[in-house]
Amino acid sequence: MKRVLFALPLLALASSAFAAPGLTVTNHSGLPIDELTASPAGKDAFGANLMEGIKEGALDDGKTVTIAALADGKYDFKVSAPDEGVLCTISGITVKGGKVTFTQEEGKACK
Repeated sequence: MKRVLFALPLLALASSAFAAPGLTVTNHSGLPIDELTASPAGKDAFGANLMEGIKEGALDDGKTVTIAALADGKYDFKVSAPDEGVLCTISGITVKGGKVTFTQEEGKACK
Protein backbone atom coordinates (compact mmCIF):
# COMPACT_ATOMS: atom_id res chain seq x y z
CA MET A 1 0.00 0.00 0.00
CA LYS A 2 2.82 2.43 0.86
CA ARG A 3 4.42 1.84 -2.55
CA VAL A 4 1.23 2.81 -4.35
CA LEU A 5 0.82 6.01 -2.33
CA PHE A 6 4.44 6.94 -3.01
CA ALA A 7 4.06 6.35 -6.75
CA LEU A 8 0.97 8.57 -7.19
CA PRO A 9 2.79 11.91 -6.70
CA LEU A 10 5.51 10.76 -9.08
CA LEU A 11 2.91 9.98 -11.74
CA ALA A 12 1.40 13.43 -11.34
CA LEU A 13 4.80 15.08 -11.74
CA ALA A 14 5.63 12.98 -14.79
CA SER A 15 2.38 13.82 -16.56
CA SER A 16 2.77 17.57 -15.91
CA ALA A 17 6.32 17.47 -17.29
CA PHE A 18 4.95 16.47 -20.69
CA ALA A 19 2.30 19.21 -20.85
CA ALA A 20 2.96 21.69 -23.65
CA PRO A 21 4.23 24.95 -22.15
CA GLY A 22 2.84 28.16 -23.47
CA LEU A 23 -0.25 30.26 -23.84
CA THR A 24 -3.06 29.02 -26.05
CA VAL A 25 -4.49 31.99 -27.93
CA THR A 26 -7.77 31.84 -29.85
CA ASN A 27 -8.44 34.73 -32.19
CA HIS A 28 -12.05 35.70 -32.87
CA SER A 29 -11.24 39.41 -33.05
CA GLY A 30 -11.86 39.79 -36.78
CA LEU A 31 -8.21 40.83 -37.15
CA PRO A 32 -5.10 39.00 -38.30
CA ILE A 33 -2.45 38.83 -35.56
CA ASP A 34 1.19 38.40 -36.62
CA GLU A 35 2.85 39.95 -33.56
CA LEU A 36 1.61 40.03 -29.99
CA THR A 37 3.19 41.70 -26.97
CA ALA A 38 1.85 41.86 -23.43
CA SER A 39 2.05 44.18 -20.44
CA PRO A 40 0.47 43.84 -17.02
CA ALA A 41 -2.80 45.77 -17.32
CA GLY A 42 -2.31 49.51 -17.09
CA LYS A 43 1.50 49.36 -16.78
CA ASP A 44 2.59 50.18 -20.39
CA ALA A 45 5.56 47.80 -20.02
CA PHE A 46 5.26 45.71 -23.18
CA GLY A 47 7.81 42.96 -23.65
CA ALA A 48 9.08 40.98 -26.59
CA ASN A 49 6.91 39.49 -29.32
CA LEU A 50 5.21 36.43 -27.81
CA MET A 51 4.77 35.00 -31.31
CA GLU A 52 8.48 34.92 -32.15
CA GLY A 53 9.06 31.94 -34.44
CA ILE A 54 5.34 31.47 -35.21
CA LYS A 55 4.66 31.67 -38.95
CA GLU A 56 2.70 34.56 -40.39
CA GLY A 57 -1.01 33.76 -40.69
CA ALA A 58 -0.96 31.19 -37.88
CA LEU A 59 -3.22 33.41 -35.76
CA ASP A 60 -5.51 34.86 -38.39
CA ASP A 61 -9.14 35.34 -37.36
CA GLY A 62 -10.73 32.03 -36.32
CA LYS A 63 -7.43 30.27 -35.58
CA THR A 64 -5.81 29.02 -32.37
CA VAL A 65 -2.09 28.73 -31.68
CA THR A 66 0.15 28.06 -28.68
CA ILE A 67 2.77 30.75 -28.17
CA ALA A 68 5.29 31.76 -25.48
CA ALA A 69 4.13 31.18 -21.91
CA LEU A 70 2.41 33.93 -19.96
CA ALA A 71 1.30 33.71 -16.32
CA ASP A 72 -2.38 33.99 -15.45
CA GLY A 73 -3.53 37.55 -14.82
CA LYS A 74 -4.88 40.70 -16.48
CA TYR A 75 -2.94 42.09 -19.43
CA ASP A 76 -2.98 44.71 -22.12
CA PHE A 77 -1.95 43.27 -25.49
CA LYS A 78 -0.43 45.09 -28.45
CA VAL A 79 -1.71 43.43 -31.59
CA SER A 80 0.13 43.90 -34.85
CA ALA A 81 -0.20 42.72 -38.43
CA PRO A 82 2.04 45.16 -40.32
CA ASP A 83 1.16 43.91 -43.82
CA GLU A 84 -2.52 44.63 -43.14
CA GLY A 85 -1.94 47.95 -41.33
CA VAL A 86 -3.11 46.65 -37.95
CA LEU A 87 -1.47 48.07 -34.81
CA CYS A 88 -3.50 48.60 -31.66
CA THR A 89 -3.79 47.82 -27.98
CA ILE A 90 -6.50 45.60 -26.54
CA SER A 91 -6.74 46.34 -22.81
CA GLY A 92 -7.78 44.45 -19.69
CA ILE A 93 -7.72 40.91 -21.08
CA THR A 94 -7.76 38.01 -18.62
CA VAL A 95 -5.36 35.10 -19.11
CA LYS A 96 -6.55 32.09 -17.14
CA GLY A 97 -5.40 28.49 -17.19
CA GLY A 98 -2.85 29.24 -19.89
CA LYS A 99 -5.58 30.34 -22.31
CA VAL A 100 -6.90 33.57 -23.76
CA THR A 101 -9.51 34.35 -26.41
CA PHE A 102 -9.73 37.62 -28.28
CA THR A 103 -13.36 38.39 -29.10
CA GLN A 104 -14.91 40.31 -31.97
CA GLU A 105 -15.95 43.02 -29.52
CA GLU A 106 -12.34 43.48 -28.41
CA GLY A 107 -11.20 43.56 -32.04
CA LYS A 108 -13.54 46.49 -32.77
CA ALA A 109 -11.25 48.69 -30.65
CA CYS A 110 -8.61 48.27 -33.38
CA LYS A 111 -10.74 49.30 -36.36
